[in-house]
This record gives sequence, structure tokens and C-alpha cells, in this order.
Amino acid sequence: MVQWTQKKQLVAIGTSSAAVCALATFGVFHAQGRIDEVNAQIDQKQQAITTAEGKIAQIPALEKEVIILRENLDEYVKILPDTRELIAFVRMLNQFERQSGIQGTLLNQRPSRANPKSVDRFTPIEYTYEMTATLWQFLKFMNLIENYERFVSITDFSITAGGNGRSDETREGDVVHTVKLTMQTYTYNGKVVGKEVSIPEYASQKEALREEIWKRMQAIRIDKYEHRGHQGRRDIFVDPRERGDAHTDGPSPAEQRGLVERYISEVGKLKDMAQRMRKPDTTLFEQYALEKGLRDGLEKLANEVNADSGRVSYAPYRLRWAKEVVAPIEELRNQVAQATKVEVKRADPFLPQKEMEILVADMARDCNNGQLEDAKMRYESVASRLGVPPGDPRHSLAVAAKAWHVKASTAIDFKSMDLRIQGLVVNHGGRSGVLLNGQTYEEGDYVSDELLVKLVEEEQVWFVFRGLTLVRTM
Repeated sequence: MVQWTQKKQLVAIGTSSAAVCALATFGVFHAQGRIDEVNAQIDQKQQAITTAEGKIAQIPALEKEVIILRENLDEYVKILPDTRELIAFVRMLNQFERQSGIQGTLLNQRPSRANPKSVDRFTPIEYTYEMTATLWQFLKFMNLIENYERFVSITDFSITAGGNGRSDETREGDVVHTVKLTMQTYTYNGKVVGKEVSIPEYASQKEALREEIWKRMQAIRIDKYEHRGHQGRRDIFVDPRERGDAHTDGPSPAEQRGLVERYISEVGKLKDMAQRMRKPDTTLFEQYALEKGLRDGLEKLANEVNADSGRVSYAPYRLRWAKEVVAPIEELRNQVAQATKVEVKRADPFLPQKEMEILVADMARDCNNGQLEDAKMRYESVASRLGVPPGDPRHSLAVAAKAWHVKASTAIDFKSMDLRIQGLVVNHGGRSGVLLNGQTYEEGDYVSDELLVKLVEEEQVWFVFRGLTLVRTM
């Protein structure tokens, strides 16, 4: 019995020891698991700290970007009108009508499709606009809209072509169409935005970023395109084929063709003058004369073209009119205007002394050879560059040129006078006389306030006209 009891005790002790060991082993594993969890949490916190430090490091750059955007905000949104400026926009449309030549017939504002309960920063506004216009007037109107300082987008348009009936309306020879378009813009509601974040030392940072702010502002500027008209192009909405009933009024096609060809010939003459001006062998005075002739010819031809523009209505001839008459005249005008700008930029507005000497010599030769018109033309071609002040060494040459011009002009006027010498009486011992235009005059008599009979000889009569002695022969 005693031995069995001792065995039980040993078994109990062994069992207890095993249980204690098991519990100890479990406790070790549990403690290690908790340690691993704590280490994982520490790693997560460290990663969060690293991320936060990265964001903190980005704050200065973000602050700079926010400052630049805030300062350029007005430039970004100024293209969007507010409610008050929408009234000004409607008035501007009326001005665009006058500039382009269209005739507006209807303007309606469409209801906004935005949710009225929502508070949006940008609110769309649409207009429907109806008009009558030629194709080129409509394109110019669109160009004015696109170049408007506020953002306006033409989202849709439709054209009902004219030119299909006997009594179609035309403007400046072009067919008038009916146009309907839709324009869209937005209003900017800046007040819906919440309170802005305060940036420390905003003013000083703004001053430091002034150059970058200016660069960003230039980057958002939009280049404009200016519409230059039809430039000789044909209206694609008009059938170019001639109808049998198309010319019941106005010049016939043959007359229109003759008119166009006549103007093309006149333009060719002006082009030839412009080419001669640029030739290296053309003298300076010839250039001045050609330039004056070109200016005068352009002005006269442009006035005639404007007067006859409405007479050319047949589409093929209208196209030639635009390409071979109107466009070349405009090109020549630009050339003359450019030459004028070069002339203005000259430091010395007067002719050089060498050229004045040549001018005086040429005018003297022309007058002595009887080429009075040539002498007069030489002077008048450079008259604007002969106003030399008295203190200038070239003053005497300018005076001499003026004197020859007076002589030439006086002789030309005298030559054009109606002086019919019908008889002469030469009295060697007294005053001789002349029968002039049915009237008898003796030497020393005035025919008019400017004309005096100076000397009567057997074959000719000497007159004094405006201080210049001139002769007329039988």
C-alpha cells in the first residue's frame, strides 16, 4: 500500500511539473507575440512620421504655388463676366453688329441648365442670336466674338443660304444669308468658395515670387487672330453658275466683264509704276515722280472702285474683282504706307546737297530746252523735301529750284492763255501796237492785271507775265 501511494505521488508531481512547463511555454510564446505586435505598431508610426515629414517638407513649395495661383486668379477668371458685365456684353454685341455689317434680328437668353439649388463656382449662360449677313460679314462677326476680352464660345450655328430667288438681297455684291447661332459663356461666383487658408508671411513671399507670378500671367495670355475678309475666296453657299433670270437689273454679264477688265488694266499700270520705282537704274527724281503718280493714281482708282463695287454682282466676275482688283489695290496701298514710314524715319528730311545740285541743273536744262512740264514735275516730286531753313548751306539751291519752278509754271500758264495775234503795227519813231483778240493794245498797255505788252516787233510780240518776259510769234 505504501509503495502504491508513493507512485501516485510521483505521478502527481510529474503531471504538475508537465503542466507548469506547458504553462510556461505558452506564456513565452504569448509574450513574444505581443512584442511582435508592438514592434509592428512602432514601424507603422515611424512610416507615418516619415510621410508627415515629407508632406511638411513640401509645404514651402505648395505655399509658393498657392501664392502664384491666388495672384493670377483675377487673370484666369477675368475672361468670365459677372452678372453686371453681361449687360455690357449685350451692348458690345450691338457694336459688333456695326463693325461687321450684319443685321441682328433676334437675341434671346436661354434659361440656365444648372441646378438652381446647387452652389457652383461657374454658372453657364447661353444666348441664341439670329441675323442676316453675307458670309464674310458673318465670319467677321465670329472673329470679333472670338477676340472679345471675355470668354464667349460659339457652340452651334446654322446658315440658311440665300441666292436662290429672283429678288435675293445683296450687300456690296455678296448674297445675304440667314444665320442662327448659339453662344455660351459662364459667370464666376468667387464668393461660394470657403475661407482661404492663411499663409504665414504672405506679403514677403509674394514680393519674392513677383517675377514668377508675371511669367505665369504671360503664359495664360491667348494670341488673337484677325479675320482679313474674303481675300478673293468664293461664297461656298452661292451657286457660281449663272441663272437665266439673274441679271434682270443692273449691268449685263458682258458689261460687268468689261468693267472688271478695265479696272484690272488700271491696276496693271499702277503695278508697273511700282516696279519701275524699285529698278536700280531709276533716278532719284524719277522715283519721286513715280511715287507721287502712284499715290494719286491709287487714291483716284480706289474711289472709283468703291463707287463701282455694287455693279459687279455675277459670282465669277465678283471673284475676279476681289482677287485682281481689290486685293492688288490693298497691296499697293500697304507698299506706299511702308514707304511713307521709311520716309518719316529719316533723320534729315531734306534732300542732300548733291541731289539738290542735280535738281537745279536738270530744271535749268529743261526750261532752256522748252521742256517746261518736265521741269515742273521734277520740282513738285520733291517739293516736300525742299523746305530748307535759311541757315542751311542748301538754302540757296532750294531757292534756285523754286525760281526755276516759278518760271516753268508761269511759262506753262502763259502758253495755255488764249492770245490770238491778229495784226501788228510797228512804229519805229513811236509806240507800236498789236491787234489781240479783237482789241488794240500799244506797247506798255496791260491786257490784264498780270499781262503787259512790252514790245511789238515785225514777227513777234514780247509780253511781261507775272514778272517774266515771254514772247508770242505770229
